[in-house]
Formats: sequence, structure tokens, C-alpha cells
Amino acid sequence: MKKLRCSILWWLFFYFLAGGLLSPALSAKEKEKPGLGNTVGSSLPLKLSGYAQLQLSEKNTENLTFFINRARFSLAGALTRWLRFKLQADVAKSPVLRDALAEVILSEKINLRLGQFIVPFGLENTTSAGELLTINRSQTVDLLAPGRDNAAAGRDQGVMLFGHYSVFEYHLGLFNGSGINRKDDNDHKDFSFRVLLRAAPGLKAGFSVYQGRKRAAENTTNLVRNKYGLEASFTRERFLLNAEYLRATDGQQKKQGGYVLLAYSVKPEKLQLIGRLETVNLDLSLAGQKSTVYTAGVNWFITSKSKLQINYEYHDRQADANIRAFLVQLQVGF
Repeated sequence: MKKLRCSILWWLFFYFLAGGLLSPALSAKEKEKPGLGNTVGSSLPLKLSGYAQLQLSEKNTENLTFFINRARFSLAGALTRWLRFKLQADVAKSPVLRDALAEVILSEKINLRLGQFIVPFGLENTTSAGELLTINRSQTVDLLAPGRDNAAAGRDQGVMLFGHYSVFEYHLGLFNGSGINRKDDNDHKDFSFRVLLRAAPGLKAGFSVYQGRKRAAENTTNLVRNKYGLEASFTRERFLLNAEYLRATDGQQKKQGGYVLLAYSVKPEKLQLIGRLETVNLDLSLAGQKSTVYTAGVNWFITSKSKLQINYEYHDRQADANIRAFLVQLQVGF
């Protein structure tokens, strides 16, 4: 009962903070300006953006706590009409550097990106943390997607070709495979490919493949690190449906997982209800390794980049104790 009272008090705190302090300054009806948006003093067209996420977390396995989930700042711009760059840092995390990339823009069909950036694999993995509809990414993506499975924030260092052709969008890259801000730890370069098909208005479907190697902790042997993913997204009026299925081979372990997320806009661009069902199994050769996670939530959009999110998660785990979590997150962005 005491924890429940604390949760209600903190929720009210977030509510009045968001409504009383942010709403007058950042109206929900305020529209973003076209082009690069916010600029800093320079002879070059630059865009400065960022967001901070203050979170309240209450779990049956942990103490009630406040913490800064993310505090990210990005600087992007065009050095010439064919050369662009982006730098992103998260001052709430270590290591701080997230993105450091350059892009050579050749045409709509073919372009080149090099540096450190998100590995092109799957729908949720390539979605910015500031644009997620739930507070946490799905367990399937966090545990199986390349760049997430090694705690690298979805990122790696490498080079990638990308572009559009007709109803297709593609990303094709080579990466170290060792994670964020790290040199390669073996003599193998990892391959990642993602293709999207815009099959009809509001409907997108995609396929991803990742072929890699990782060094075993106990010796210098390179183990298989292969992953495959299917994704689909459908939007119709106030409804949004996202679904993904991932399958992975890490060394001798076969893994798989998937989720379905449904969102309904009670009031477009203002109030949204979220529900997600997911399952993940980290070792298909053993019994009792499956986890099922239920997530329900609500999103209140203060502006296009600022929002208040409330989520309840229930983790039904066969191999361990179940987890119940109540999460509140206030995101302020510009």
C-alpha cells in the first residue's frame, strides 16, 4: 500500500510538471519548421537537437527509484550538397559517444554512410529511443538484435550503402561486430542487410539478415553470430500495428522471439493507448527457457518531441521469478 501511494504521488508530480511547466512553453499545436530546424551559429547549415528522459521505476524486484534514462544531444549538418555528418552523445551513459558518421549523397538510389551508427536490422532496433511508443524496447530486440545483444545501443562501426528504388528501401553494410566505440576483436567483418517493401498505403514489410562472428570469452575461437528478422507495420486511421520475429544463432545456442504491438490514438497527436505481447526463448534446446512479456501503456504527447509515458509490464518467466514493473517517463525534447 505504501508503494502504491508513492507511485500515485510521483505520477501526480510528473503530471503537474509536464502540464504546468511545459505546456505553456511548448504548445501541442506547435508545428516544427521545415528544413534543418534549430540552428547554431555557423556559416554551415547545422541542426542541433536532443532530448532527456526522466524515469520513475517501481519493480517487485527493485526499490522505487528515479533515474535519468537518457540525455542525448545531436549535431547534424551538410558540409556540401553531397556530404553530410551527424554526431550524437548521451551524457547519461558511458561511453558517451553514440553516433559519429558521415554520408556521401550520390542519388536517391545509392548513398554511402561510414562511421559509427545503428546497425541496419529490424524495425524497433532502428527506431530512435526518443520515438519508441513504449518506454522499453521489447526483450526480443534487446536480447537478439545485433548491437543490442552486446550492450552496444544498437550501434557498431563500419560502412553501409543505402537508398530507395521504386517501392523498395535497402541498407547493406559491413561492420566490426565488436560493438560501440571498439576496434574489431577478430579478423572477420560482419555483414548486415535490411530491405523494406512499401506494399500499399500504410503497409510496410521487411526482411533483415546479419551474418557475423564473435570471439569466445575463454579463447580466441570465433563463434557464429547469425540473425534473421521479419517485420511488418500497418497504419490505418487511428490504429497502428507493428510486428517482428527474430531468430538467432549464437555459438551453439538457437534463440528466437517476436512481438505484436497495437496502438490506438484516442486523440490524434495527443493521447495514445498502447498494448504489446511478446515472447522470447534464449535456448531452444532446453525446456523452460521461454519468457512472455505483457505491456500496457498510455502516451500523452506534449509536443512532437516531448511526451509523458506510463507503462505496466508483467514478465512471465519459466526459468526465473516473474517481474512486475510500473514505469513513468517524462521526455523533454527539442
